[in-house]
Amino acid sequence: MDDKVKRALDRRMAGAALPVASKARMIQTAIRGKGSRRVRKRKMVITAAAVAAVMVSGCFAVQVIHDNIRQTMTSWEQTHEGTPLNLSQSDAGYTVTLDEIYGDARYVYLNGTLSRNDGQMWKVDPMTDRLGTQYTAAGFCERRFQIPNQETLVSYGSKLDFLSDTNPEDSTLEFIVRLDAAEFALTGDATAVLDGIWYEANGELFTLDGHWEITFPVDRKNDGETLEINQTITLENGTVTLERLYFSALDVSADWSGENEALFGEAWKNTYLLLKSGEQIPYQSRGIVNGDGTEIRMEFEQFNKGLGHISADDVQAVVFAGQEIPIA
Repeated sequence: MDDKVKRALDRRMAGAALPVASKARMIQTAIRGKGSRRVRKRKMVITAAAVAAVMVSGCFAVQVIHDNIRQTMTSWEQTHEGTPLNLSQSDAGYTVTLDEIYGDARYVYLNGTLSRNDGQMWKVDPMTDRLGTQYTAAGFCERRFQIPNQETLVSYGSKLDFLSDTNPEDSTLEFIVRLDAAEFALTGDATAVLDGIWYEANGELFTLDGHWEITFPVDRKNDGETLEINQTITLENGTVTLERLYFSALDVSADWSGENEALFGEAWKNTYLLLKSGEQIPYQSRGIVNGDGTEIRMEFEQFNKGLGHISADDVQAVVFAGQEIPIA
């Protein structure tokens, strides 16, 4: 379990304002615990609590907690329907259920639960990221998705979050998986392969064995909305064009093209989606679409910053490096 624990710790510290060397030392200290499995787990517990304390003091001193995932999921579900799955598999005393799938041509979302078969409470700690989004401190140590007729397993494009635990006295935790839909047809099958569980309770990190392999239909409604923009702005280091905006169930993304120096400059701090309500959804990440780096896909803050499902009618403008591109 050493490698799985290391990856779990690494993910847990991903948002911490710590130097890379400090994170590495903490992980190495945790992995050095040898001996029996129970003793090794207890040594992990002590180190994980220390890591969590550093994260809280370093990143989250003053913040507002947001249940962004649930707020945006609820908003989308008020006007859309997913495809029920209701597929379960049990192992090592725990049951994983894939409840529902929804999405479009850009993102696939899987909603599921993790339950204790003994009916006992999880008592898992809440946690927040650097933006104040609330989660439950749990995850799968390994996850991957097998797609027929694809040469590789899809794991790099997946993101799994355990939602805030609104009923901590029950035996169930809820999670949402977002997958890049580039590898998925709108119909067919895929298989989720999940190994091991990690979670924190009372500041202590625990790891559990288990293997779940569930094949599910990827059939879903293409509820995504594309808005073609094709507007160009000029910056000091070149020109860029906002090609289009794409509105998925829980996220908004943008496609840009232009000169490499402008697309990958340092002006991203003043880039965001401006809504008609006056709310701003900040830029979060970007990735290269083509080989020469002159086309990128940009994502705004995940789960629409908890503002609910966003459609084209909700947007006033996109601001790139301080320059506003109005949306008609």
